[in-house]
Amino acid sequence: MPKIIKTLIPAALCFLVAMLFTAEAAENGQGTPADKYAERGKQLVIEGNCDYCHTPSIETPDGPVPDMKRRLSGHPHDAEIPRLPDTEVGSGEWIEFLGTLDSTEWAGPWGLTFSKNITPDPETGIGKWTEEIFIATMRSGRHIDFKRDILTPMPWQDYRKLSDEDLKSIFAYLMTLPPVKNAVPKPVPLPGKKAGE
Repeated sequence: MPKIIKTLIPAALCFLVAMLFTAEAAENGQGTPADKYAERGKQLVIEGNCDYCHTPSIETPDGPVPDMKRRLSGHPHDAEIPRLPDTEVGSGEWIEFLGTLDSTEWAGPWGLTFSKNITPDPETGIGKWTEEIFIATMRSGRHIDFKRDILTPMPWQDYRKLSDEDLKSIFAYLMTLPPVKNAVPKPVPLPGKKAGE
C-alpha cells in the first residue's frame, strides 16, 4: 500500500468519527461546542440580569418594559441627558433626581454614567472585540475602547470572579445577538471632577 494512502486512512477515519459525533450531538439536541457556549452564556446573561441595565425601556399601558428591538444596546444615543442637581449627593433633591432616571443611566458621587452597547455592532458596540479582549476587560476593569476604568455601576468586580469558560460563554452569546447601532453618550462627571473619579 502506498505511503500516502497509509497516511490518509487514519486522517479520514478521524474525520468520519468527528462527523458522526457532530451529527449525533445535533440529533440529541446537544449542538456544537460553540452552541453550548452560547447557550450557557444566554443563561448567565439572564441570571446576571444584564437586560435591566443594558436594555432601554419603552412605555406601555402596563408601565415600562424592556425594548427587545434594542436589546442590550445601552443607553439610547438620542435620549435627553439629565442635568445633575447642584446639591450635595444624598440630599433630598438628589434622591428625588435619582427617581427620574431610567435603568440605563446611573448617578452617584462619580457623576452620571450610561450603560454600554454590548451588542455586536462593530462601530458602537463590541463587534470588534475578541474573546480575549472581553475576558481581559472583565478581569482588569479597564475599558478597552475608552482607555479608562469601567465606571459604576457595572459590577465588573463580580464578573472577574467568573471562570474563563463562563466569560467565554457570555461573549459567545453576545456575539449571537442582532447588532444595534447606538453610540452611548459619554459619562458626565460631577462639577469639579473628571469622569471616573
